[in-house]
Amino acid sequence: MKFHLLASLFAAVGVSGLDKTTSMDKPFQSSTFKHLKHSACVGLYNRNGRSGCGTTDREIQSGPLYYYNGAESPPVETAYVAVLEEYKFSAKIVTSLMGQSGSYLQGILVLNGTVTDNSGDSTSANMNGVVSPGSVYPLGSGTPSENIGYGNTEYPWNGNGDGMNQYDLYGVPIVYVNDEEPSQFIRQASQSQEQESEMGSKIMSNFNYYMGPDGITSTECLTWKDSHNDKWNPKCLPLGGASVWGFAGSPPPQQVFKSAAVDQGDDAANADGNGRKLKNNANIQYNVYESQKPAIIVGTSIDSTSMFHDLVPGTNEGATNTLTMLMAAYLIGQSVNDEALDALSNRIVFGFFEGEAYGYIGSRNFLNDVLNFSCDSNYLVNSVSNDANSELACLYPMRPNMKFKDIGEIAGVLAVDQVGINMEEGLLYVHNDGGGDFGSFLANVLKSSGTSYHTVASSEAQNNNNGGDYPYPPTPLTALQSISGGGYSGAVLTGYDYVFPKRPPYQSHLNWGNGGEISLKSIASAATLMARTALAAAYDDGSFDYETAANYAANTVAELSPDNTILKQLYGCLVHNGDCRMLNKHANQDAKNERSRSSFEIGTGASLGTPPNYYVGVYSPENGQPFVRVGNQVYGAYNGADYGAKDSDAVGMQPRMLQQAIRNILNDFLGRGQTDGNGRSCSKESDCANIEYCLTDSDSATCSAKGVCVCKRAYFHTALDTSITAAVNTDPGFFSLDYDDEQSPIWTEPFWSSTVGVKMYRDTPIGPGYLVLGAGLLSVLIALSFTGKVKSGLQKEKVY
Repeated sequence: MKFHLLASLFAAVGVSGLDKTTSMDKPFQSSTFKHLKHSACVGLYNRNGRSGCGTTDREIQSGPLYYYNGAESPPVETAYVAVLEEYKFSAKIVTSLMGQSGSYLQGILVLNGTVTDNSGDSTSANMNGVVSPGSVYPLGSGTPSENIGYGNTEYPWNGNGDGMNQYDLYGVPIVYVNDEEPSQFIRQASQSQEQESEMGSKIMSNFNYYMGPDGITSTECLTWKDSHNDKWNPKCLPLGGASVWGFAGSPPPQQVFKSAAVDQGDDAANADGNGRKLKNNANIQYNVYESQKPAIIVGTSIDSTSMFHDLVPGTNEGATNTLTMLMAAYLIGQSVNDEALDALSNRIVFGFFEGEAYGYIGSRNFLNDVLNFSCDSNYLVNSVSNDANSELACLYPMRPNMKFKDIGEIAGVLAVDQVGINMEEGLLYVHNDGGGDFGSFLANVLKSSGTSYHTVASSEAQNNNNGGDYPYPPTPLTALQSISGGGYSGAVLTGYDYVFPKRPPYQSHLNWGNGGEISLKSIASAATLMARTALAAAYDDGSFDYETAANYAANTVAELSPDNTILKQLYGCLVHNGDCRMLNKHANQDAKNERSRSSFEIGTGASLGTPPNYYVGVYSPENGQPFVRVGNQVYGAYNGADYGAKDSDAVGMQPRMLQQAIRNILNDFLGRGQTDGNGRSCSKESDCANIEYCLTDSDSATCSAKGVCVCKRAYFHTALDTSITAAVNTDPGFFSLDYDDEQSPIWTEPFWSSTVGVKMYRDTPIGPGYLVLGAGLLSVLIALSFTGKVKSGLQKEKVY
């Protein structure tokens, strides 16, 4: 009984303050603040250095809160943690703090600005002044990607940008406080002039965010060897993932193919010159074949970035780009059957490219492969070794399928970017320099193909006297021009004229759609225009008669309504709920098809989340890195002779949920062949063998999320920096570098500790803690003495 009394008293006076650990008053004693929910500014490496945030070493950086409004000087003689409103978070403010305080600045908390401040004004009202952390010259001058740009790389597309996402903020951990209520508590605590209580306590913040040493490059961290044993032990992974692409119409004849099987009866006869066993007695060959029909690449970026990598809404970037392209594919699939598409002069290829915000990772890899990749016949295999009809793959350099080589010649690129917001009501814009016949043709078709809600005007962006080159906005068209040295042309459809929208800010955690700025009318119009222009380009016979072609396309493709059910469903998924039922259903079916095809336990990949997050992530077996199983081993690439020795040998790939959903949706939209919507029922891809309504010998079928066999039209492609390849005969996660390519930026993300995070607590100095403890002990002694006297008196009176 006395023990419980003493324990309760010690708990009441807060004895934990004796060792300067967390002794917290409301609200800072809750688990909310012990493990503060936040989004971190992450450190990244590139070819020439680093950018982003992090502590200087593995030691925790901590200090009391200091609310910084930009008007007063911060502390210069004591450590502190700055508290900033998100509308004040900018390169100017951060560099000012670093310059004035030096090493005293221990970290920065950026507060959610949707709550009401003490004056009664909504802090969100200040968001109109928020700057973009992206460069003024996106992927251009002064960025790690400037060497892979094309045209005028000094054009200020992002006039609202301050370039903070390119800054090396080593030694300054920065996090965004996600939730409103903790932000309000932190705001009030840091603003209070009475932060020092009678006991001298302070609200403290600890940062445990080591992101690797300063002065390291991607090349060094990818090739890192431990000094004590010289073992290769990389300290980072490349940024990247998977892109998705697909044909409209039947796929072309195979460029990479197998010759007829010859039954020679024994293993020796079935082996190629390198001893590799070829299943089903088939000799795999590489044919030098050029498609008779050039391909129009209809492409876009499906990602974005921000200062906080798990808070990348990308609403007017990756989200609306993806939505527009999917609906353009839907319109073509609804309007033109395979037989009609196959009869046109040119071919349409859709491309959804990942990692574009970090140097056109997806589009450069894909377009460079279409133009330049070849696979040594020694490493060209069936992707499922015991299935002679499975798609072909290249084991080294690793490519999970070789279907992209069937595309053949590229005519040019039609790209779309940021069409969810119109700079001027009812207007979309086309960007084209007028220097190429095909690009000019595309631009003229766009301008003559308006919808009920929008017309298209030429962008007023000019060379601005910077070298005389035309300023193309950063899209997959720029990637193609850079790779080819300007050998191809194209056009870009955008919602902006000569500068990106100021609100929502570009490449920002505030690029959201909650305020209703995104226009479904604009997206529906853009999808209609992209579908019609792609079809017109496929129709053109080389005469570049845009009026005739545009008229054919307008009469063939009906205008998409902004009230279209599929448009609205996809909008809800891509803008608000990235874990929605629609995306899940298609991604689950895609994973099921892949399990049926390869026998790998492929599951539904990581979702976009709620709200959606469009950060590219690291290239790994969980995010788009292909892998090959040879016997009991799994490699990132393989050049040995044992593939196919076991029936379980196969090539696999685990993309994220978005890419899986896109592939299955594209197959559904574009792969209905001659079915008129009525095809064979299925639950998995293996149910769809020998489908008669897929027209050509190079065609095959897969299972759609609707449970119907459709012609296979869509494929994955590696989205990886062109200077990087998977290391051969090594586990996934190890990479080799092409030292002859000195152009691409090579972005990587360092490995994190599992203990990273931010904690907040009330710090009580030792002296006051002892005083309180002493007072508590004295109270206990007095109580015990009083109890003893009372007991003695009662005993004398024989009451006790």
